[in-house]
Amino acid sequence: MGSCRAGFGLVVAATVLTASPGWAESGAEPPGPAAVVTSFNRAVTDRDMDSLLAHFMDGGVQFNLRPSHGGLQTGPLTSELNARWSMVGPVLFSATRSYTRETDVVDVHEAGDVATVWVDVATETVLASNGETSTEAFTEVYLLVRTPDGWRIAGVADNRQPDDIGIGGG
Repeated sequence: MGSCRAGFGLVVAATVLTASPGWAESGAEPPGPAAVVTSFNRAVTDRDMDSLLAHFMDGGVQFNLRPSHGGLQTGPLTSELNARWSMVGPVLFSATRSYTRETDVVDVHEAGDVATVWVDVATETVLASNGETSTEAFTEVYLLVRTPDGWRIAGVADNRQPDDIGIGGG
């Protein structure tokens, strides 16, 4: 599994390395990769779109290994993180009373200015329409790149299974 993780990191890092000015000028030490991933997930739970989007590196990608919803076809292998969450966030937040993401960081590996963070995620979703509650558990792997603004999420992949919300006959 280690060589698979390393290969994932190298492919994504080669495609999305960028930098912008920031924390280096202030002299402050930026949060580490695990703290950035935890902060991102907290921003999702808090429904804080500005904070959520600020965690992403320009050009960062989501790996779409399977469709999000039962009955749909798998789309393109990748989508741009900022665009994806700019669309998904408002839909998710308007369709739910709450969406909570609890994370457990299970592995962090830093190699220079690239890091991977493996996280077990447990979600609880309460629908706005009827108060129905559902839970899911899955693993996400984040690829982060250290920039002058600190660690930024450059890629995300997960083993989340399609949910069954009735789209496309699923």
